[in-house]
This record gives sequence, C-alpha cells and structure tokens, in this order.
Amino acid sequence: MDSVDDHTVTGRILAVLDAVADLADAATLAALTRRTGIPKPTVRRIAADLCARGVLQRRNASYRLGPRLLQLG
Repeated sequence: MDSVDDHTVTGRILAVLDAVADLADAATLAALTRRTGIPKPTVRRIAADLCARGVLQRRNASYRLGPRLLQLG
C-alpha cells in the first residue's frame, strides 16, 4: 500500500518509509522525492531523523529500512 503525503508529519514519515521499502536499493534522495512528492529538503530532514533513530540506514547515496523496524515489529 502506497502512502500518500497528506501534509501531516505522520503521513510524510509513512510516505518516506513506504517509498524506501518499494524502491529497495534504489532509494536515493532524488527517487524518494519523486516517489513521495514531498519537497527534497523535507525528505532529507525526515530521512536523517529516521536514520538517527535506526528506522532507516543510509548506505552510500541510498536509504534502506533499518533494524529498529524489526525491533518494533
């Protein structure tokens, strides 16, 4: 299920997480911006915060789901 940016914090976070899951190893910042329709600076901030919390991991220029999601699941 694709999340839609409903301009809420939760909606945007879920849109980024869904896009990372869908794009797999191709989840670059540019691809996430295109997929979600969220402005690039906002995607960058969300992704950085999720990385800091272990929900996402950054490898080279792309993002992937992080270990914190397994702990929560």
